[in-house]
Amino acid sequence: MTVIDEALDGVHAGVWLTRARMKKLRTPKNLPGPELGIPALSFQAWYEARHGVEAYAAIDRIPRVAWAEYLIWYRHFLGIPVRYQTKLVRIEPDADFFRLHLEVNGVAQVETTRKIIFANGVADTGGPNIPPVLASLPRTLYAHTADTIDFNNLRDKTVAVLGATASAFDAAGVALESGAKAVHLFARRTAIASLPVNRLRGYPGAYYNYPQLPDADRWFQAWRFHQVGSTPPPDAIERVIAFSNFHLHLSAPWKSAHNQGDRIVAQVNDDVFEFDFAIAGTGYFVDPTKRPELAEFAHHIALMTCS
Repeated sequence: MTVIDEALDGVHAGVWLTRARMKKLRTPKNLPGPELGIPALSFQAWYEARHGVEAYAAIDRIPRVAWAEYLIWYRHFLGIPVRYQTKLVRIEPDADFFRLHLEVNGVAQVETTRKIIFANGVADTGGPNIPPVLASLPRTLYAHTADTIDFNNLRDKTVAVLGATASAFDAAGVALESGAKAVHLFARRTAIASLPVNRLRGYPGAYYNYPQLPDADRWFQAWRFHQVGSTPPPDAIERVIAFSNFHLHLSAPWKSAHNQGDRIVAQVNDDVFEFDFAIAGTGYFVDPTKRPELAEFAHHIALMTCS
């Protein structure tokens, strides 16, 4: 078995120290993780060994940075070798195996394997969803929450955030904490419904038994999560409304936007706004044909239509 990652190293791999911006994970602390049923490998065991039993009992959800530290420990403790700076460019199916076209430290290389496991997260079968109203702007004026954003550059700037997902509120929170002059969050929704984290994804049994569920049940779960959307947890909302320079706009889709010099001029309903920068917290699209590594067999992948 070999594990590859295009990140520079273990610190920059994954989302927890790069693109994730919540203070705590959005799921309950007692959900099963990568411990494979071995209690001594669990986050709880790791956290209690470092901070004590009482400290673990005191937290309601896992701090994001602590989770990242735990995963680094897990990898080192189990001696899982990871080949960093190794990017999968294309998969070429062939008879009984796959031919992998890689870039290793920028150099093309080909390897073969019989089985591939993708662990790329939400963008695995598509990519960041960029609203068309932003796509026509210079790329220097906007970013997606999936991007690495230098929030220090937004100090004293007026920032727009499009979307009402949890990641949108997280990005707004970091911008405010980084000294933005003002942050305006625009939502197409008429209201922000914040569901408790236990409501949708808080039942450990569902995680333990998920691989044993029939395909139809798993499709239904995926549809149910899609219908609810990525609602921000209460603490994500509290994080932004603590700032007087945060402004929430409901039923406020952007009609149009253009750049005027190095600023964005946006038409929202009957109002016109000007911003220095915009952040799209608009989730991800699913289209395997857009992933070059999947393109040669994307037509064999079953898709679900959600309405």
